[in-house]
Amino acid sequence: MERRSLAALLLGATAAFSLGDARAQGTPGSPAAGSATGLAAGQIRAKDLIDRDLYSSDGTEIGEIEDLVIEPASGRVVSVVVEVESRLGFTEKYVTVPLQRLHLGEGRRVAADMTREQFRTAPGIRYRD
Repeated sequence: MERRSLAALLLGATAAFSLGDARAQGTPGSPAAGSATGLAAGQIRAKDLIDRDLYSSDGTEIGEIEDLVIEPASGRVVSVVVEVESRLGFTEKYVTVPLQRLHLGEGRRVAADMTREQFRTAPGIRYRD
């Protein structure tokens, strides 16, 4: 299974497309200029990450990625909001996970380098979609 670091993909994308950066509009000379998709090789869009299933390092499905947290000063994605589901599939709580702890897997699967127990004991956050 190929594991690609989400931090490398998204930090690379936000470096080229940071908030307030004129290159985000695809001005000449930007990495996206002339590209059919507007993305450099290996970059992903936020909407392609949100709602993906998240698995713990011990192979347990934790829930889904709900949102991205962006640092306002730099425009970089720094963490993700994860919906932690109970064993019955109901939302137990929401937690934030640093982007560096996540890796893309096959299909719609994202893996975290955290165990199910670490998710269970992580402090919840108030989150409303």
